Amino acid sequence: MIQAILLAGGKGTRLAPLTDNLPKPLVKIHGKPMMQYVLEHLRAAGITNVAVSVAHLGQMIIDEFGDGSRLGMTLTYLIEPEPMGTGGWTKLVDWEQLEENFIVANADNLFWIDVEQFLARHQSHGDIATIAGIELPSADIAKYEILRPDSAYRNLDAYIDRSQAEIELSGKNTGFISSGWYIMHKGVRLMIVGTELPISNELHLWPAIAHSGRRVGFYHAAEPWFDSGTHERLARVSAHVASIAPPSS
Repeated sequence: MIQAILLAGGKGTRLAPLTDNLPKPLVKIHGKPMMQYVLEHLRAAGITNVAVSVAHLGQMIIDEFGDGSRLGMTLTYLIEPEPMGTGGWTKLVDWEQLEENFIVANADNLFWIDVEQFLARHQSHGDIATIAGIELPSADIAKYEILRPDSAYRNLDAYIDRSQAEIELSGKNTGFISSGWYIMHKGVRLMIVGTELPISNELHLWPAIAHSGRRVGFYHAAEPWFDSGTHERLARVSAHVASIAPPSS
C-alpha cells in the first residue's frame, strides 16, 4: 500500500538557469538530488512505498529514481498529462492503494521533520488531516496562506487565504505557514469535488478540509525546514546539509 505521495511537478523557474533543462527536484545539493534527501528521510522513518507525482520534465525524475529499488524503496509515478497543480495527485492516485492515513509532501522542500512523532500526533487524535506548520516572522509571510492553530498548538482553528494574511498577522510578531508536509485520512477524497483543473492543495483542498467540520490536527514543527525556491534559499539549505552528517544511502 502507498504510504506517501511526493509532489515533484514544479518547474522551479526562480532557480534558473539550474532548472532550464532540469526539474527542480533533481537540482543537486552536495552532489545529491534534493528529492533524494526527502526520499531517504522518509525511508529512515519506515516510509518505503511512495507515489511520486511528476509533470515538468517528469521523465528525467523517473529515469533518475526508477522503481526505487536502489534506495531500498518502492516508487510508482503519477504522471500528469498536462500541468494539474499541486493537488493534481488527487485525480491520478488509485485511492484504493493508499494507506488509510498517508503523507503528502513536497519533493523540493528539505525538512528534517520527526516523521514518527508527526504520524503519532495524527493517529492519536483520529483527525481527518494534520498539517505541519512552520512559525516565521510575520513580515516574511504576509503573502502566504496563514495557519491559525489553537492555543495548545494541537488543532488547526482556521486556514487563512493569502488575501487576508496581512489582517490575520496584524499585531503579531510571528505566524504560521504550511511546511508542505501533511498527513491525510482517505476520507479527504469526499472533499474533492468538481473536475476543474488545475487543482491546488493550498487554494482548494486545504480550505475544504479546514471548513469540513471535521477536526484538523496541527503539528508545531520546530525541526529544520528549508524552502529551496530561490538561489538564496538553496544556499541556506546547502549550508545546513554541509553542517550535519549526510543521510545514509
